[in-house]
Amino acid sequence: MPLSTLNTEQLNAATASIGNNLIIASAGTGKTSTIVGRIAHLLQNGVDPSKILLLTFTNKAAGEMLERVGRYFPSTVVNKIESGTFHAVSYRWLKAMNQKVTLKQPGELKTLFRSIYEKRHFKRLNFDTEPFSSTYLYEQYSLYQNASLDGFDVWFLEKYPEHRELMDIYMDIIEEYETTKDQFGFVSFNDLLLKMRATLLQSNISMREVLVDEYQDTNTLQSALIDAIKTDSLFCVGDYDQSIYAFNGANIQNIATFGTRYPNAQVFTLSKNYRSTASILSLANRVIERNERIYPKKLEVTQHKTNHP
Repeated sequence: MPLSTLNTEQLNAATASIGNNLIIASAGTGKTSTIVGRIAHLLQNGVDPSKILLLTFTNKAAGEMLERVGRYFPSTVVNKIESGTFHAVSYRWLKAMNQKVTLKQPGELKTLFRSIYEKRHFKRLNFDTEPFSSTYLYEQYSLYQNASLDGFDVWFLEKYPEHRELMDIYMDIIEEYETTKDQFGFVSFNDLLLKMRATLLQSNISMREVLVDEYQDTNTLQSALIDAIKTDSLFCVGDYDQSIYAFNGANIQNIATFGTRYPNAQVFTLSKNYRSTASILSLANRVIERNERIYPKKLEVTQHKTNHP
């Protein structure tokens, strides 16, 4: 079984009690093995596989993890586990609930947005501030959907207070854009998560445990979606020193505040690195110790090489 191959740190995390668990796992510390071990532990302890949800940032990652679980459990069990990206799972669940969702690619939606934008005659209104282009306004709206649960005007004016005189027109464009999408059942990738969250808040869908990979890269919307799922347990795996998607709305506060946002949260740290040599880890430790510390972390070498940079 996968649990027999885990080191003490990994095993402690994989067999943690049902509840709110955060696993700090740097690259090379056996993150995937720990997630696979956790799923195996749940199954061994009688958890209904259909009540296990694995959320990843690529469908390939989810597939590889379940393939490894499938080495120890029959396909009839593994195939019942819910898994995939936030968007893939949301799309599948919404379809299963017979909701009208026609997924449109960003290029198609930008064209729709531009057609609505171009009906407004900004130049005739003689504003002091140059209006943002259709493309930039669309991109800001998309970023907002990932980054905030406040109104768009509140979020936008915090960034661009000089555009206050244009805000009513911007909001009018967005309102027509959303109304048009609703009329035809068009959804963006962001809309999938927004609709799924709204549906979950009103539904009786429940899970025994939700596992989240690359938790440091979740954005505000994804975190809100996780919170909308009625679950007995969270198993979130990530590393705040590896967060690289802030430009796309990733919110490092999701992992930083885990211990205070969730009651009785447990934090586990995987420190034994199986990928890098002593010289590389020595350098890595010197670099990350300069970062503002959220949780204690020091990587330990398992490959014994003595060269130092």
